[in-house]
Amino acid sequence: MLSTNTKTAWRALKKNRFYTIINVMGLAIATAAFLLIINYVRFEYSYENFYRNADNIYRITLDRYKGAEYVVTDCETHPPLGPLLKKDIPDVVDYVRIQQIDDAAEIKYRQKVFVTSRMYASDPSIFTIFNYDFKEGSPANALNEPFQAVLTASTAQKMFGDKPAKGEVIQFMDKSYTITGVIQDLPPNTHLKINMLISLSTLPQLGFQLNSWNGNNNYTYVQLRPHTSLTAFDSKMRTLTKGFIRDNIYRTEPVKDIHLFSHKTFEPEINGNIKTVRFLLITAFMILLVGSVNYINLTTARTTERTKEVGMRKALGASRGSLVRQFMMETLLINLFAMAIALLLVKLALPFYLVLADRVAVNSFFTSPVFWLICLALFVLNSLLSGIYPAMVLSAVKPVSITVKSFTASIGSALFRKTLVVGQFTAALVILSASFIVYRQLAFLRSQDLGLNPAELLVIKATSGEDDAVLEKEQPAFRQALQQLPAIQQASISQSLPGVPLNQLSTTTGISRYGATDGKGYNFYMYGIDSRLLDITGIKLVAGHNFRDGFPNKDEVIISREASRLLGFRTPETAVGQRISLTLSDSAKFSTIVGVTEDYHQLSMKESLLPMLHWYQQIGKYYVLKVSTAEMPATIAQIKSLWEQHFPGHTFEYQFMDQLFDQQYKADDQFGKVVKIFSALTLFITCLGILGLTAYNITRRTKEIGIRKVLGASVGSIVGLLSKDFVKLAMLAMIIATPLSWYIMQQWLQNFAYHMHIRWWMFAWSGLLTAGIAFVTACLQSVRAALMDPVKSLKTE
Repeated sequence: MLSTNTKTAWRALKKNRFYTIINVMGLAIATAAFLLIINYVRFEYSYENFYRNADNIYRITLDRYKGAEYVVTDCETHPPLGPLLKKDIPDVVDYVRIQQIDDAAEIKYRQKVFVTSRMYASDPSIFTIFNYDFKEGSPANALNEPFQAVLTASTAQKMFGDKPAKGEVIQFMDKSYTITGVIQDLPPNTHLKINMLISLSTLPQLGFQLNSWNGNNNYTYVQLRPHTSLTAFDSKMRTLTKGFIRDNIYRTEPVKDIHLFSHKTFEPEINGNIKTVRFLLITAFMILLVGSVNYINLTTARTTERTKEVGMRKALGASRGSLVRQFMMETLLINLFAMAIALLLVKLALPFYLVLADRVAVNSFFTSPVFWLICLALFVLNSLLSGIYPAMVLSAVKPVSITVKSFTASIGSALFRKTLVVGQFTAALVILSASFIVYRQLAFLRSQDLGLNPAELLVIKATSGEDDAVLEKEQPAFRQALQQLPAIQQASISQSLPGVPLNQLSTTTGISRYGATDGKGYNFYMYGIDSRLLDITGIKLVAGHNFRDGFPNKDEVIISREASRLLGFRTPETAVGQRISLTLSDSAKFSTIVGVTEDYHQLSMKESLLPMLHWYQQIGKYYVLKVSTAEMPATIAQIKSLWEQHFPGHTFEYQFMDQLFDQQYKADDQFGKVVKIFSALTLFITCLGILGLTAYNITRRTKEIGIRKVLGASVGSIVGLLSKDFVKLAMLAMIIATPLSWYIMQQWLQNFAYHMHIRWWMFAWSGLLTAGIAFVTACLQSVRAALMDPVKSLKTE
């Protein structure tokens, strides 16, 4: 029976090759798109799952308040917090404090210098809470003493090649560290990516205080007992710490929630977005349904072609169940072919997908058991979605149908097909509108005034490791040498700069007008600059004066307009000459405001304005150069030559400041590209269905078209007759899709501090484009039918 059904199904599919190809291609493209999106969504949801205790690991965060006014949530906490929690709250199994040291540390080994990113200091308990796998050494002996280090396998390979790293001595900032272990590289699905660890007990000898509640520079993670109530734990923690942090509040967040739900200040990396992931998940199922709808529509529309076949089978004794099995076999074959082609498409699209999703090459994509389970489930789901309804409709034909001349589908069936087509167009319009709005929002952000001009600014990372006395001699000398190059218009030195992550800035909530409390509680962001940075970056002074070369500029600061406002000054002019409670030297009790800048964006336009504060400093971590871009390769070569003369053996790293800002839009750019691609695929699959339905409609109305032409109908009127229904359905879909798209994208825009307003014409543009594509698709078949010789049309049965 199975063999007979298979052969019969195969003959039926071969007989109608055109419709079979449309069905297979629609399902294949939809399935491939679904598999790629689901792979991305699974990865986003998989963060931290590989940790053995992931369900019981939590990060402590700090809600900052100014009185009753909420200010910001910081994911860094105070160093004494972890030990205090373990000592006084029995629910705490263990804790670990992790502090970022450098994101581009220069590590010396013998005569070589290696730039190492993601360097952290940590308690040794990191190895028990996060259960890292050791390649060399053991957790019991790692990071227990000051000046010990643990490397990841790839970092050790870069420094030492294939020889063992354990026991080797490296230098960082003129200090020697003994390598006590090597751990396996961390997988990419963790928010805390590490390349090198040093013992936290080293920090007091580097000038950091681990017993002070005055600064919060640690990430604090706790492992709680299973089934601990977070509400009760937060309440105990608040009671325990209130005397140390006043109005501020500590809270816990599950480590598995950090990547998609946490967007606090000083995150270790830019996290994902749950709204984006959910939108992509909805998109995946919408595309899958669009592919299945194509099959349902084409199969049920062609019911009249198989009426006599079904009627004859029933007259000869075939049961409805056997007919259902027969038609389901056709569906299974089509879905089998579609799945095979979908897997081929996934294989071909994988390199492009990895670039688009910013993923490293994965060899396990097709070797993962989960992937094949998803494929199997998808095959079953597709077969049921696309097969059950057509099989039930076709098997319901009465035996009497073999005695009548023709069979006309019911009004209900036609209405159902139109409803499905409207659903297809609605899905396509929602995704297409989203694509257009994402594009417009990113264009809006890039067109806004940052309050500075990052164009043609070359940023060079300064060397690290030397003491200040050496830097005070070397850095100005290098800057002076740069100024002699013809292509360099200006050169500046800065401790930090606009566009870099917040973890490279200093912050404080302890600033107010000297002798008052106004302003205390707000988070101020600070770094040292020289007298040239404001001019080079185009940051405007609105009151007071810039720092001046040849003057000590001691205990003087320049603040932004936003900082002036939070400090309680009515105008920037009234702030100049006033004192604030910031001590820049041991002998000073206050600092004096000598200038106020116009507000500028330290971060991208995605974020709100920050209250900025600068002091004078002639050494720093960055050189900022205003360059002529006419002959950039030659200019870079000249700068590198000077670098090698002044800093032999040190790595030369550079990038442009506008790239620093562009990197902050990277995730949104990727999202826009993904939505654009899948909106095009959804439209394409929908158009395949329209093509098939139009072709069948023409076949069914061939004689009608011939008669109309004999009676004088023009080609245009016939094309309009055959195409207008699809245009009407597309316009109806636009009415349905517009409020859906508006709601979804309005939610997405809430992720941005500055965003455009969604306009009605954006949906009208998407609707007209979709209607136009539908009309053109229908016309491809309609024009050929309209041009057919009416004599041939009238002869057609």
